[in-house]
Amino acid sequence: MTCLEETLMLGASQHLVSTFVTPLQLPAGGPPVVALLTNSGVIPRSGPNRMNVHLSRQFAAMGIPSVRFDLSGLGDSGRPSQAKPMMAQWVADCQAVMDHAQQRHGCAHFLMVGFCSGAEVAHLLALEDRRMRAALLWDMYAYPTPASRLRFQLFRLQRLGLSGLARKLGARLMRIVRPAHIPAKAARPAAIPASPPSKAELVSRLNTLAAQGVVLHFSFGEGNPHWFNHERQFWDMFKGEPFLQHVSFRFLKESDHLMTAGNAQAAFLAMTSEWVQGRVLPKLASARP
Repeated sequence: MTCLEETLMLGASQHLVSTFVTPLQLPAGGPPVVALLTNSGVIPRSGPNRMNVHLSRQFAAMGIPSVRFDLSGLGDSGRPSQAKPMMAQWVADCQAVMDHAQQRHGCAHFLMVGFCSGAEVAHLLALEDRRMRAALLWDMYAYPTPASRLRFQLFRLQRLGLSGLARKLGARLMRIVRPAHIPAKAARPAAIPASPPSKAELVSRLNTLAAQGVVLHFSFGEGNPHWFNHERQFWDMFKGEPFLQHVSFRFLKESDHLMTAGNAQAAFLAMTSEWVQGRVLPKLASARP
């Protein structure tokens, strides 16, 4: 066993259920950073396929304390007596957890691993609170490029096969010749994440974070080819933007959105460890007086 785990109720309304994971052996002088791990969509603080549990124990083996917690209204956490709008409340939740962790560990530097909607919270928290010095953003916002659109159409053709393509063409022909009084079937919505901000708005946020020295790592899986489907898409959709010089990226082709398979989970854990040891800790060490 490399750590101790303790569950506490935090927040002004004592509504946040938070599990603190503390290494049995902390570095001399205290930990260099504390990791925050929270919900992925409505998935509770254990994370998709318990990834937050695996991450917290991996961090403990590295001498890094962590907190996995449910945001207001998710998992085991309730809602505060005077709630803010949803995203503002979730950022405030994170700050309440940071306040307690800072008192507990004497460390004012934090990193966050954000899955999907958790990545949205992580980058907004970093904009709001300068204690957040690093964020790993999994399957966050993506924007189509000519290459990604083409690859998605090729994926659809491959999935349909010849018989499926014939049915598709037949259905399209029927729509053309269908009498006007017979309504067409409603199209199914695309299975993509929630609507992102405009690309210009996101670029502005990311350039601000890069200028503030926040260590950002982006990663996408292959689970949704309509949304993100090839390794160059990240660099193509932000081509020429200043923040690209300061961030890292990896396309985890072996993983779906929820990291279901064991090899995907192992790849994510290895990627996270490499990022923390290779980029986050050296950056924090260089910033010390």
